[in-house]
Amino acid sequence: MWKSMLHRVNRATENVAALFLFIMVLLVFLKVVTRVLIQSSFPWTEELSRYFMIWITFLGASIAFKYAAHIGVDFIVDKLPSGLKVVFQVIAAAACLIFFVLLIVKGYELIGRSMIQKSPALNLPMGYVYAVIPISGILMSINLVDSTIKRVRMR
Repeated sequence: MWKSMLHRVNRATENVAALFLFIMVLLVFLKVVTRVLIQSSFPWTEELSRYFMIWITFLGASIAFKYAAHIGVDFIVDKLPSGLKVVFQVIAAAACLIFFVLLIVKGYELIGRSMIQKSPALNLPMGYVYAVIPISGILMSINLVDSTIKRVRMR
């Protein structure tokens, strides 16, 4: 059940990130075409594409935990005995988890403070832009715990 739920959550996250990337490419293309054809462009396209880029980055970071695609320095850890490798992996995962909990808590606080702030071109509450911070913190935590459990069971 856990695997199935996690698979669905990750698949949905990948699909949302892909959709946002597609929309962002269309927006940038629209901006370039209108600038070339009418020597002017819509001011909202740049702002919206920037917000999509922020969401894509955070969602992509959470998906990277599923594939263990984040950069890591394994040179020293690889030279350790098998038992110590697991200990260091668990310690690193715990440190990451603490950071992700901070992302969730502080991101939620940021959303609350920034809902009154509006974006310049779209007049969109900035809390919607910042909502990806706690969302990605939750997704990264879930994927981190899952990948850490898999690594510990492999050893």
